[in-house]
Amino acid sequence: MRFGVHLRQSGYDASPAALLHQASVIEELGYDSVWLFDHLIIPTTLQSLYKGTADGKWEFPPDAPYLEAVSVLAALAATTTRIRLGTRVLVPLYRPPVLLAKQLATIDAFSDGRLVLGFGTGWMQEEFEAVGSGFDRRLARFDEHISLLQGAWRDGLSSHDGEFYRHVEAGFFPRPSRPDHRIPILLGGIKDAILRRVAAYADGWAVFSPPSADHDAHGMILPELLEERLNTLHHFCDEAGRDFDELEIVTSGRFHDSPARFEEHAKLGVTTCDIVSFAPPSVVEDRARLFAEVVGTEM
Repeated sequence: MRFGVHLRQSGYDASPAALLHQASVIEELGYDSVWLFDHLIIPTTLQSLYKGTADGKWEFPPDAPYLEAVSVLAALAATTTRIRLGTRVLVPLYRPPVLLAKQLATIDAFSDGRLVLGFGTGWMQEEFEAVGSGFDRRLARFDEHISLLQGAWRDGLSSHDGEFYRHVEAGFFPRPSRPDHRIPILLGGIKDAILRRVAAYADGWAVFSPPSADHDAHGMILPELLEERLNTLHHFCDEAGRDFDELEIVTSGRFHDSPARFEEHAKLGVTTCDIVSFAPPSVVEDRARLFAEVVGTEM
């Protein structure tokens, strides 16, 4: 199991310079990947319930900076050389699929194939409405959106005429540089509906822990629940004729979590753990150094 670190792209102390410096430090320390969240606006009054906390509250100040994820990926592609660049998770439905297909393929080209895209269906209705995207039937829109992306990258010349999106036959070059012309897509969630989709068309699963009074959705998922969910995913892969062992499994944790708990995740087949911290960037860097010394960047 490899370790990555979530970058501080939000909060009063977030800045482009601090984020890029943090990414360079994490790369130099030998970590596998850096990861980003995705939000476009912060409403002053929020009616939607946040799925990441037990009480549904998401208390983020609307006047604090929140750097946009696709733009940050482009900056990271130009300023790093080795580390993988991930999202956990990007909400594709906030963006027109034709535009997003071109943006991500371009960033993948600049990064020499280092993108790994965690995608999620989103939860904030206010954000969907702000960008003019339908909040209803999100899973159906999500499936079609990703199908258009994958078709554009895979085929180069492609057309699409679906229920929600359409475009004339057109070229989408350059295609991603991998032999199968894919950019890896991981689906974020925990429920069967997401796991079935992972088995059907994705390249992996971005695990989110059910929130509790003790931790939010970015804490470590309990090993027994993770094992049960992985067994379910394995069953769905068998049904779909997919090789379960080809999937990337990404969980999350904190710098202070027990090494024994990380070992449990590794033994269950987790391939990557995204370490999340909401501390100031300089503190995250210090904690990343200590973690690399004590636990390592790979297990």
